[in-house]
Amino acid sequence: MQTGLQASLLKERPTKAFVSILVFGCILYFLMKAVQSALPSVLFDYALWWKEIESSALYRFLWMIGDATEPHFHKTLLGGIGVTVGSFIAYRLDKARSPKAGTPVCYGTGLWPWVFASSVFSLGLSILLFGGLRNEDGWVPTFVPYVSVAGCVILLYGGGMANMLTGAFFGALITVPITLFLRQYICLPMNLPGVIGSVSGMWLGGILVFELCHILPWMRKLPPPPGEYNAGAAAVTAMKRERPNEFFVRRLIADYSEPMFVGNEIAGACLILGSMLTWLLSPNQPYYGTGWFPALIFCQIITGAVALYAYWPGWRDGDFFPSFVPVVSVAPGVVLAHGPSLFVIICSAVLGGLLSPPVANMVNRSIPAHWHPMIGFTFSMAFCTLVVSSLIKYLLMAFPFLGSY
Repeated sequence: MQTGLQASLLKERPTKAFVSILVFGCILYFLMKAVQSALPSVLFDYALWWKEIESSALYRFLWMIGDATEPHFHKTLLGGIGVTVGSFIAYRLDKARSPKAGTPVCYGTGLWPWVFASSVFSLGLSILLFGGLRNEDGWVPTFVPYVSVAGCVILLYGGGMANMLTGAFFGALITVPITLFLRQYICLPMNLPGVIGSVSGMWLGGILVFELCHILPWMRKLPPPPGEYNAGAAAVTAMKRERPNEFFVRRLIADYSEPMFVGNEIAGACLILGSMLTWLLSPNQPYYGTGWFPALIFCQIITGAVALYAYWPGWRDGDFFPSFVPVVSVAPGVVLAHGPSLFVIICSAVLGGLLSPPVANMVNRSIPAHWHPMIGFTFSMAFCTLVVSSLIKYLLMAFPFLGSY
C-alpha cells in the first residue's frame, strides 16, 4: 500500500516538464558553446565596463542597471533593463487584474513601486559610496542592498517615505561594508566563492537592520495599498492542480525574479531574454567576462528544475517555496570558483537544488516575526555554497581528471 501511495505521489509530479527542461538545457548549452566563438562584440565587454566605472558617470549608471542581474551572476546591461521593464509590465497587468498577469507581483501586496523605489535608491547610494573602491579581486558588491534589506523593510512595514528611506539608507550603509569585509578578509584568503561573502552580508546586515527598525520610533507597519493586486492568485492555484507541467515551467522562469521580490514569470523571462541578447551582442560581457555564460545558464536550469521537482509538494500544497535559492547562489557560485566542466556544472546544480531549499525553510521556522525570511534564504545560500564548494574542491583534488569533463 505504501508503494502504491509513493507511486501515486510520483505520478502527480510534473515529470514531463522536468525531463523536457533538462533536455532543453542540454541542447541550449551545447548550441551556445558551439556558436559563442563566432559571435560579434557589438556592446562593450565586462573588462571595459569595469575599467570605465571608476571615472565615467555614464558607465557607473549603466553598471547600476546591470546590478539588477548581479544576484543571478549574469551582470548584463540588457538583462537589467529587461527585468526592470518586465517587472513594471507585470505590475501593471496585476493591477489591472489581467488574466495575463501570471504570478502576483510582490506576493500580491501591491507594494512593488515602493519596493522598487527603495531598492533602486539603496543601490544608487551603494554605488555612489562604494562604486569607486577596489579590492584584491577587483570587484565590489554594490548590488547587495538591491536584493536584500531595502525591499524587505518595505515588505515588513509597508510603503511610505519614512519606511523607504530607512530601508534604503540602512541597506547601503550596513550590508555593503559587511560584505566587503567578509570577501576581503575571509573569502579571498581562504579561496572561497565570493558569493558566500555577498549573501552573508545580506543576512548579517539584515539582522542588524531588522533589529534597528524594530526599535526605531518612526518605523510602524502601514496598511497595504487599496485595491486587489493579486487577482492572478486563484488562477495560479488552479494551474498547479490542473496543469502542473505548465506551472513547473512558469515557476522556473519566475524564480529568476524572486531575488528582487517580484516572483513573476514575465519579469523573469525579460531578464533571461535580455541577458541572452547581451551575450549574442557581446559574449564577454556576461558572467564577469569569463566566457562561461553557457555554463551559467545550464547550471541554473538544472538546479532550478531539480529544486522544483524534488520539493514539488512544497509548491503544490503551499503558496510559496524557496526553490529559487540555489539558482542564484550554489550552482553559479561554484562554477565560477571551480570552472565550467560538466562535472562541476552538474554536481553543483544537483547538490544545490537538493540542499538549499530545506535549509532555508529550517532557518526561517526559527526567526523572530520582525525578521524577513530573506534571512533564511541568504543563510542557506552561504552555508550550502560553502558545503558544496568544499566537497567539489576536494573531489577535484582527489580526481583531477573530473575537471576536464
